[in-house]
Amino acid sequence: MKKIVLTTLLLALGFNSYSQDKPKLVIAIVVDQMRYDYIYRFWDDFSDNGFKKLVDEGYFFRNTNFGYMPTYTGPGHASIFTGTTPAVHGIIGNSWYDKYTQTSVYCAGDGDMKTICNCENHATDVLANDGQMSPHRMLTTTIGDELQLFNNASKVIGISLKDRGAILPAGHMGDAAYWMNTNGEWISSSYYMESLPEWMLNYQKTNTVSDYLKGKWEGENFSYDLDSLTAENGPNVIKSTPFGNTILKDLAHEIIVQEKLGQGTNTDFFSVSFSSSDYVGHQYGPHAEELIDTYIRLDNDISDFLKTLEKNIGVENVLVFLTSDHGVVSVPNELKKYKIPAGYFDVSEALSGLKEHLTKQFGEGKWIHRYSNQQFYLNNNLIQQKNLKKQDVEIICANFLISFEGIKNTFTASQLHHNEYENGIHALVQKGFSQKRSGDIIINLESGWIEWKSPRGTTHGSCYSYDTHVPLIFWGKNIKNGVSDEAVFIRDIAPTVCTLLGISFPNGCTGNPIQSITE
Repeated sequence: MKKIVLTTLLLALGFNSYSQDKPKLVIAIVVDQMRYDYIYRFWDDFSDNGFKKLVDEGYFFRNTNFGYMPTYTGPGHASIFTGTTPAVHGIIGNSWYDKYTQTSVYCAGDGDMKTICNCENHATDVLANDGQMSPHRMLTTTIGDELQLFNNASKVIGISLKDRGAILPAGHMGDAAYWMNTNGEWISSSYYMESLPEWMLNYQKTNTVSDYLKGKWEGENFSYDLDSLTAENGPNVIKSTPFGNTILKDLAHEIIVQEKLGQGTNTDFFSVSFSSSDYVGHQYGPHAEELIDTYIRLDNDISDFLKTLEKNIGVENVLVFLTSDHGVVSVPNELKKYKIPAGYFDVSEALSGLKEHLTKQFGEGKWIHRYSNQQFYLNNNLIQQKNLKKQDVEIICANFLISFEGIKNTFTASQLHHNEYENGIHALVQKGFSQKRSGDIIINLESGWIEWKSPRGTTHGSCYSYDTHVPLIFWGKNIKNGVSDEAVFIRDIAPTVCTLLGISFPNGCTGNPIQSITE
């Protein structure tokens, strides 16, 4: 009997010790469109208390990649928090063509939901769909979901300027997600709540977009009058300035205080996705002075945020990881100046050419339903009516498209469905391919090529390292200091965090815990 009591006591003490060893708060920091090389490119301009603090005190993985294509914001955020790729979690783009309803769908869109905001008239004060959002198109659980299933007592919250940057990280069981609407106000969805909390209503009275858009945004070789920008574009323009990151940082501070995150007995989870880096990057490119200035200011914002964590919770009680949802390619016109192969792919020419080619081969008809995310969706009903084999039509399309300048590879849905690829570009495409949601022919552009009409801006989405290679830093409770060049994938983040928390991996997880962190 004494042995049984002693054994029970030891088990209880061991469990209590393990419970105490968990962080009180997990913070996920996602910097939208942050390439890996930005850490070192801007290092000398960073303060000692932002990015440098995370690197100097945390564990920095310098060889972290997404391991799939396409690299967009929606898939990136979903992959970070589900521990898998679009092939499993189903978020294959920011938007995509639904071949069953024959409509375009948004990754976080949900027409059954209502906008929750501080608005007297939703129909006139906000765009109708600003808050009609939920994570219902994400097919697997997240870190936050598994945390909730484990104890049903944690708080899970996501925030971002972008709706998808707040919603997907918060998962299906999130307590709240907040994002900025087109009028520069913080809103949510009826998926989470019936009304905004009182503290949020009060907060928005004293923290408005106009408070952050005063004077000038200027650097050595650029200057923008913020009052003029606001007058011309409305309050939504803050997203395309570094001050969008600052207003988000201030909201993050308020949420930690008002929601008392990290103050309870159970671990809370808070995702903060900084979006302005993406807006600025698209508009000006990764080598523009505006982008450099944005990251220097973001470094100060992160410094302030870390101070909030240290003051309110304590570094010994917090686990932080910082990463990005994708990278970005240099502006092709700039690459051309340095004689680096690059270009702009004319999808309209390829689309019209393919339609004409199929008409010559098989007769009149609407052969292509849609082009989306470098994917062509065929008219399957027409193919059946003509008594054609879909696989044959796919191959004909793929062979025709490969002749276009700027296209490096073509893949068919049948090819990806019937084969299992482990290496190379084929494997990257397959991990981003959903049999029910993806198109019938997928193209991969040459390195340095994009679908973009502006001579200045740029984009992302490819399988190349400039889009897939991002920083990953762990910092805080039980994280030793170090640097590693081991191969790590974004899908490894979720199982790593779940291991540290002692909870189940997300139910579609295909990643592995990073042993440098969990051992």
